[in-house]
Amino acid sequence: MNFEKVSKQLANPSGQFGIDIALGMNTMNEFISKTTYELLKINDNDTVLEIGIGNGKFIKDILDNTSGVSYTGIDISETMITEAKRINRPLIETGYVDLFNADIEEIPIWDEVFDKICTVNTIYFWKNPIKALEEVYRVLKKKGILIVSFRPFINGQTLDFTQYGFKEYRNEDFESLIEQTNFKIIERIEKTEPEIEFNGKTHNLTSQYFLIQKTTAYNVYK
Repeated sequence: MNFEKVSKQLANPSGQFGIDIALGMNTMNEFISKTTYELLKINDNDTVLEIGIGNGKFIKDILDNTSGVSYTGIDISETMITEAKRINRPLIETGYVDLFNADIEEIPIWDEVFDKICTVNTIYFWKNPIKALEEVYRVLKKKGILIVSFRPFINGQTLDFTQYGFKEYRNEDFESLIEQTNFKIIERIEKTEPEIEFNGKTHNLTSQYFLIQKTTAYNVYK
């Protein structure tokens, strides 16, 4: 397997190979995505933004058991947005789901629109993490909730493709980023994921879920 090629596709999937890679990543990301949605505790009529939706397979899960939720999903990959629109056409036709191509550093949305925002396994690819967080802060409502979910760097956990184009974060690395913003970490949750197989190996991965709130005071992590 060409891990460098795979890594580039994970950052910005394109073409048929990107579509195929996304199908594989759905399997690897199902647990972390659905756990993120549960922790987001979406209420009826919430406005929700998801950053990095891939092919959008899990959008239906974020809308389950709620009504009147307005969901916006963005992805840097035009290929993924095309696939997500195809897969979620019935949801889009309801008028409550909007999907479009955009970078986390330039979200074409008015200020303070969303009650809740989440992003799963995208932090590795943020070119300018502080700018990305500032842009998320801008579109999040006062006291709104952001969840950033990722697999932290742990010796022995790293998958083969992460040596190419990934920036892996330890928990303290991410906490340091948040300290430079007006976000406040309100909870950090760690999960051991179900076993997955990748490249002929079985992995027990650990995932972290940072629940973060928009504040107007400078953040102090508790």
